Amino acid sequence: MRTAQHLLAAAGHNVTADGAFGLRTAGAVKAFQKRHGLKADGIVGPNTWHKLVAGTDVSVPHTPSGGGRLTNRQALAQLAAAGIKHPSGRTSLEGVRARTIQGVIALKKASGCPITITGGTESGHSGGPRSHAKGYKLDLRTRDEGTCVTNWIKNTQRKGKPRGNDPRWHGSLNGISIEYVYETPKRGGVHWDVTFS
Repeated sequence: MRTAQHLLAAAGHNVTADGAFGLRTAGAVKAFQKRHGLKADGIVGPNTWHKLVAGTDVSVPHTPSGGGRLTNRQALAQLAAAGIKHPSGRTSLEGVRARTIQGVIALKKASGCPITITGGTESGHSGGPRSHAKGYKLDLRTRDEGTCVTNWIKNTQRKGKPRGNDPRWHGSLNGISIEYVYETPKRGGVHWDVTFS
Protein backbone atom coordinates (compact mmCIF):
# COMPACT_ATOMS: atom_id res chain seq x y z
CA MET A 1 0.00 0.00 0.00
CA ARG A 2 2.86 2.42 0.76
CA THR A 3 4.16 2.13 -2.80
CA ALA A 4 0.73 2.99 -4.20
CA GLN A 5 0.55 5.95 -1.84
CA HIS A 6 4.00 7.13 -2.92
CA LEU A 7 2.90 6.93 -6.56
CA LEU A 8 -0.34 8.78 -5.85
CA ALA A 9 1.64 11.51 -4.08
CA ALA A 10 4.07 11.70 -7.01
CA ALA A 11 1.05 12.12 -9.31
CA GLY A 12 -0.02 15.18 -7.31
CA HIS A 13 -2.50 13.75 -4.80
CA ASN A 14 -2.45 14.78 -1.14
CA VAL A 15 -1.64 11.38 0.36
CA THR A 16 0.70 10.33 3.15
CA ALA A 17 2.57 7.08 2.59
CA ASP A 18 1.66 5.57 5.95
CA GLY A 19 0.50 2.16 4.72
CA ALA A 20 -3.07 2.72 5.97
CA PHE A 21 -5.88 2.69 3.42
CA GLY A 22 -8.03 5.44 4.88
CA LEU A 23 -10.54 7.90 3.43
CA ARG A 24 -7.85 10.22 2.05
CA THR A 25 -6.13 7.39 0.17
CA ALA A 26 -9.45 6.04 -1.15
CA GLY A 27 -10.38 9.53 -2.36
CA ALA A 28 -7.01 9.93 -4.09
CA VAL A 29 -7.41 6.55 -5.79
CA LYS A 30 -10.88 7.53 -7.05
CA ALA A 31 -9.61 10.88 -8.35
CA PHE A 32 -6.69 9.14 -10.10
CA GLN A 33 -9.06 6.60 -11.64
CA LYS A 34 -11.40 9.31 -12.94
CA ARG A 35 -8.51 11.24 -14.46
CA HIS A 36 -7.35 8.11 -16.31
CA GLY A 37 -10.74 6.89 -17.51
CA LEU A 38 -10.96 3.96 -15.11
CA LYS A 39 -13.91 2.82 -13.02
CA ALA A 40 -13.69 5.08 -9.95
CA ASP A 41 -14.23 2.44 -7.27
CA GLY A 42 -11.32 3.42 -5.00
CA ILE A 43 -9.73 -0.04 -5.30
CA VAL A 44 -6.14 -0.39 -6.50
CA GLY A 45 -6.82 -3.34 -8.79
CA PRO A 46 -4.71 -4.49 -11.77
CA ASN A 47 -5.86 -1.73 -14.15
CA THR A 48 -5.28 1.05 -11.62
CA TRP A 49 -1.93 -0.39 -10.61
CA HIS A 50 -0.86 -0.60 -14.26
CA LYS A 51 -1.76 3.06 -14.79
CA LEU A 52 0.15 4.04 -11.65
CA VAL A 53 3.39 2.38 -12.74
CA ALA A 54 3.28 2.53 -16.57
CA GLY A 55 4.98 5.11 -18.78
CA THR A 56 4.08 8.77 -18.40
CA ASP A 57 1.36 7.93 -15.90
CA VAL A 58 4.04 8.06 -13.20
CA SER A 59 5.54 11.35 -14.31
CA VAL A 60 5.34 14.60 -12.44
CA PRO A 61 1.94 16.26 -12.91
CA HIS A 62 1.78 18.66 -15.85
CA THR A 63 4.98 17.29 -17.44
CA PRO A 64 3.67 15.01 -20.19
CA SER A 65 6.97 15.19 -22.07
CA GLY A 66 8.85 14.10 -18.97
CA GLY A 67 10.98 17.27 -18.93
CA GLY A 68 9.94 18.19 -15.37
CA ARG A 69 12.10 17.63 -12.34
CA LEU A 70 11.41 15.17 -9.56
CA THR A 71 12.26 15.27 -5.90
CA ASN A 72 14.39 12.43 -4.58
CA ARG A 73 11.28 11.01 -2.90
CA GLN A 74 9.19 11.09 -6.10
CA ALA A 75 11.97 9.43 -8.10
CA LEU A 76 12.45 6.71 -5.48
CA ALA A 77 8.70 5.99 -5.38
CA GLN A 78 8.56 5.55 -9.15
CA LEU A 79 11.64 3.33 -9.16
CA ALA A 80 10.30 1.19 -6.29
CA ALA A 81 6.97 0.74 -8.08
CA ALA A 82 8.87 -0.49 -11.14
CA GLY A 83 10.92 -2.95 -9.08
CA ILE A 84 14.17 -0.97 -9.17
CA LYS A 85 15.79 -1.06 -5.78
CA HIS A 86 17.02 1.96 -3.86
CA PRO A 87 20.19 3.43 -5.43
CA SER A 88 23.44 2.32 -3.83
CA GLY A 89 25.56 4.42 -1.49
CA ARG A 90 25.04 8.16 -1.30
CA THR A 91 23.39 8.43 -4.68
CA SER A 92 20.90 11.29 -4.90
CA LEU A 93 18.09 11.68 -7.40
CA GLU A 94 17.04 15.17 -6.27
CA GLY A 95 16.18 17.22 -9.35
CA VAL A 96 16.44 14.29 -11.78
CA ARG A 97 14.36 14.71 -14.93
CA ALA A 98 11.09 12.75 -15.05
CA ARG A 99 12.14 11.57 -18.53
CA THR A 100 15.34 10.08 -17.09
CA ILE A 101 13.36 8.05 -14.56
CA GLN A 102 10.92 6.99 -17.29
CA GLY A 103 13.91 5.94 -19.40
CA VAL A 104 15.53 3.77 -16.74
CA ILE A 105 12.16 2.14 -16.01
CA ALA A 106 11.75 1.45 -19.75
CA LEU A 107 15.27 -0.03 -19.77
CA LYS A 108 14.36 -2.42 -16.95
CA LYS A 109 11.15 -3.47 -18.74
CA ALA A 110 12.85 -3.97 -22.13
CA SER A 111 15.87 -5.85 -20.79
CA GLY A 112 14.11 -7.81 -18.04
CA CYS A 113 17.23 -7.21 -15.96
CA PRO A 114 17.73 -5.96 -12.43
CA ILE A 115 18.96 -2.37 -12.45
CA THR A 116 21.24 -0.89 -9.78
CA ILE A 117 21.74 2.87 -9.90
CA THR A 118 25.16 3.89 -8.57
CA GLY A 119 25.21 7.57 -9.56
CA GLY A 120 22.58 10.26 -9.93
CA THR A 121 22.46 14.01 -9.45
CA GLU A 122 24.89 14.24 -6.53
CA SER A 123 28.01 16.38 -6.96
CA GLY A 124 31.28 14.92 -8.18
CA HIS A 125 30.34 14.25 -11.82
CA SER A 126 31.62 16.19 -14.82
CA GLY A 127 29.47 19.08 -16.07
CA GLY A 128 27.86 19.86 -19.40
CA PRO A 129 24.39 20.53 -20.78
CA ARG A 130 23.30 16.88 -20.44
CA SER A 131 25.08 16.12 -17.18
CA HIS A 132 24.23 14.28 -13.99
CA ALA A 133 23.64 17.60 -12.22
CA LYS A 134 21.13 18.64 -14.89
CA GLY A 135 19.25 15.35 -14.38
CA TYR A 136 20.01 13.69 -17.73
CA LYS A 137 22.39 10.93 -16.61
CA LEU A 138 22.42 7.93 -14.31
CA ASP A 139 25.30 5.56 -13.59
CA LEU A 140 24.39 1.87 -13.55
CA ARG A 141 26.25 -1.10 -12.08
CA THR A 142 28.02 -3.39 -14.57
CA ARG A 143 29.09 -6.21 -12.25
CA ASP A 144 27.10 -8.78 -10.28
CA GLU A 145 23.40 -8.16 -11.08
CA GLY A 146 24.56 -5.51 -13.60
CA THR A 147 25.97 -8.23 -15.85
CA CYS A 148 22.49 -8.84 -17.26
CA VAL A 149 21.96 -5.25 -18.42
CA THR A 150 25.55 -5.11 -19.70
CA ASN A 151 24.90 -8.12 -21.94
CA TRP A 152 21.53 -6.69 -23.05
CA ILE A 153 23.05 -3.34 -24.08
CA LYS A 154 25.97 -4.90 -25.93
CA ASN A 155 23.76 -7.42 -27.75
CA THR A 156 20.72 -5.29 -28.63
CA GLN A 157 21.79 -1.66 -28.95
CA ARG A 158 23.65 0.06 -31.83
CA LYS A 159 27.39 0.36 -31.29
CA GLY A 160 28.67 3.89 -31.88
CA LYS A 161 31.97 5.72 -31.91
CA PRO A 162 33.77 5.54 -28.58
CA ARG A 163 33.75 8.50 -26.21
CA GLY A 164 37.48 8.87 -25.65
CA ASN A 165 38.62 5.35 -24.82
CA ASP A 166 35.23 4.22 -23.57
CA PRO A 167 32.93 2.13 -25.83
CA ARG A 168 29.51 3.61 -26.59
CA TRP A 169 26.12 2.27 -27.71
CA HIS A 170 22.89 4.04 -28.71
CA GLY A 171 19.23 3.13 -28.62
CA SER A 172 15.70 4.35 -28.05
CA LEU A 173 13.00 3.14 -25.68
CA ASN A 174 9.46 4.54 -25.51
CA GLY A 175 10.54 7.57 -27.56
CA ILE A 176 13.49 8.34 -25.25
CA SER A 177 16.93 8.44 -26.89
CA ILE A 178 19.55 6.68 -24.79
CA GLU A 179 23.33 6.76 -24.95
CA TYR A 180 25.20 4.06 -23.03
CA VAL A 181 28.91 4.62 -22.33
CA TYR A 182 30.90 1.83 -20.69
CA GLU A 183 33.11 3.99 -18.49
CA THR A 184 36.42 2.57 -17.32
CA PRO A 185 37.94 5.25 -15.06
CA LYS A 186 41.67 5.02 -14.31
CA ARG A 187 40.91 4.81 -10.59
CA GLY A 188 38.49 1.90 -11.02
CA GLY A 189 34.75 1.88 -10.58
CA VAL A 190 33.71 0.61 -14.02
CA HIS A 191 30.06 1.53 -14.69
CA TRP A 192 27.54 2.44 -17.37
CA ASP A 193 27.20 6.21 -17.84
CA VAL A 194 23.70 6.45 -19.35
CA THR A 195 22.21 9.61 -20.85
CA PHE A 196 18.43 9.83 -21.38
CA SER A 197 17.24 12.57 -23.75
